[in-house]
Amino acid sequence: MQTDIYYRDITRTENLENYLMERVEKILSDFLRYDSDAHVTVRVETDRHRTNARRPNYMCEILVKTSWMKNPLKVQKSDPNFRTCVAKCTGALKVILSKQSSLKQQHRRRDRALETDAQLTDFEWLNTF
Repeated sequence: MQTDIYYRDITRTENLENYLMERVEKILSDFLRYDSDAHVTVRVETDRHRTNARRPNYMCEILVKTSWMKNPLKVQKSDPNFRTCVAKCTGALKVILSKQSSLKQQHRRRDRALETDAQLTDFEWLNTF
């Protein structure tokens, strides 16, 4: 799995980098364990800059491209607190990936061609459709 992190209008620090990598890899390690071709892009930026009258607003975007999904997943969240923004984004990504994974498992459970226990003749197999 390849992970790229892009910063815009935020100073990159080692602490922020470690926090982002820890959160993203914790979520994706379960779902993309066997997919070595997966590509993850994380973009973190400031929507609103800090002034005397207002607080900054942060935006986090995670883009996941895997070999087993047709379309890439894109999750985007914003919040005034940086850590809360990242937590919301990774939480939403976890929900989406768990739904994708459960749909994939349900499809395999229903598919008669993938069952190894079924000893069907060619005629019985054709009648299942």
